[in-house]
Amino acid sequence: MCAAADGFTWVHNGRFKGGYTTRVYGDPANDVHAVQMEQSQITYMVEQPPFDYLLERAELVRPTLRALLAAMLAWATAQ
Repeated sequence: MCAAADGFTWVHNGRFKGGYTTRVYGDPANDVHAVQMEQSQITYMVEQPPFDYLLERAELVRPTLRALLAAMLAWATAQ
């Protein structure tokens, strides 16, 4: 799904592999699953002061985020 997101790059299990959120809250053996997703600031804001939010830029990633959430909810519902 991420690979199909035009204009964005992605990494699976990259820099934050096994991050805090997934270690503390995830317990797959007991059917408790956790997802940690990181977004670079350039996806939705200016990376230098005053760090302005860029609505037009953020709007570009929203369809991908919605699709990811929908896929996760569909998976969870099917379990």
